[in-house]
Amino acid sequence: MHVEDLLRLESLDLELLWGEEQQLLREITGVTATDLEDPTRFLRPGEVVLSGLVWWAPEKGSEKISRFVSALVTAGAAALLAGEETHGSVPEELTRSCRENGIALLAVPSRTNFRAITEAVYLRQWGDLSRRPTSHRHALPDNVRSELSDLVRAGAEPDVLLDRALAHVGTPDCYVLTPTGRTVARTPGAPEIPAQRGRDLLRRAPDGLTLLIDTDSSPYDSWHLHLADAAAVPPRLLHETADVLADHRYGRDRARNEIRRRAGELIRLVDAPATDLPALSGALT
Repeated sequence: MHVEDLLRLESLDLELLWGEEQQLLREITGVTATDLEDPTRFLRPGEVVLSGLVWWAPEKGSEKISRFVSALVTAGAAALLAGEETHGSVPEELTRSCRENGIALLAVPSRTNFRAITEAVYLRQWGDLSRRPTSHRHALPDNVRSELSDLVRAGAEPDVLLDRALAHVGTPDCYVLTPTGRTVARTPGAPEIPAQRGRDLLRRAPDGLTLLIDTDSSPYDSWHLHLADAAAVPPRLLHETADVLADHRYGRDRARNEIRRRAGELIRLVDAPATDLPALSGALT
């Protein structure tokens, strides 16, 4: 998908404020919504940036705008989509700065929701993906996969991973369930369900889709990813989300096993007839 394709989507009603052919032909790799004055570290090359411009005020002049646009250029953003709701229109200073820095600027009317733009981009990307050779491995966008990897390494909870993996598809109702029906995680808008309802969903869910999260767990403590509406998410994307949660589970289980091992070693040293003080000190650290 290219920047010019966004302008052709009548449902979004975007207006081009500045951009020449070179800018409009830039390929879009993803979408980031931000209202930080300097969002550089959160952006990846090729993304379009959605901003409500709440970080700027008329009395601030052009200095903040220059810093913001420079940050987008430094990060390699494909275009800036600026919302009109905060200030009634896009500041002329912003248009001038985008022109000087060579980055396309599109105005987003107040009636157009940022989420609609995000969904439009990713739905188009999935359409392109389905036409690619099957050797193309990933359904999750590159920027989302990268962020999920960082979150897994940082030890993020499964509900955070689930939310981030599905946010760009409208965050449909999705759950991580145990065989007993206990909810381990759910997307923010998904209603709470009792354990009995969870068990029923795992056994029979005619409109939903359930995947086993593949780990070394036993059938009694396994995790299952359940999507309430099977048509809400492409199957490949759901499988990749399950893989992310499996990575989380592996890491969590390894950490817990290490804690148990160290606790067992500490108990053995304490119970030993002759206390090995250096070993005991090491086990306590």
